[in-house]
Amino acid sequence: MDVITVFKKVVTDHAMKWVLFKRGTCVMLLNPEEDARAQAVKILKDHGSVVAGTPSGDFEVTKIPEIDGWIVTGEYPGIMAYVSEAEAGSQKSDVDIGLIGRSKRDQDSKELEVIHVEDKGKRK
Repeated sequence: MDVITVFKKVVTDHAMKWVLFKRGTCVMLLNPEEDARAQAVKILKDHGSVVAGTPSGDFEVTKIPEIDGWIVTGEYPGIMAYVSEAEAGSQKSDVDIGLIGRSKRDQDSKELEVIHVEDKGKRK
C-alpha cells in the first residue's frame, strides 16, 4: 500500500487539509491557511526535528491493521509518521517502531520534500 493511500485511510475527516513528505511524515493542518504546502513545510521545519531527552523526542505508537503498519505521533498535534510492517521487519516493539517513525519525522524536517498535498475543500 502506498503512503498516500495510507493517509487517505488514516485521516478520516475528508475536508482536512494535509501534506505528505518524502519519508512518510504527514502534517495535518488544524488551522489551514491558503498555501497548504508552505504552511506544512513551516510547521515541520519548526516542530519536526528531534532532540533526544526533550519533548520533541517523545512519541506514541498506534498499530492500525487496515494500513499494515503503525502511526507514530509526537508532541506537536497533527504531525504523524507511518511505519510499515516491511520497514519494521522483526522490530515490533512500540519503542522500536517509535524510533523508526521519529527518525523519519526528523529526516523529513531536514529535507522538507513534499510529495502530496491533500486539499479537497475549505475547513471551518
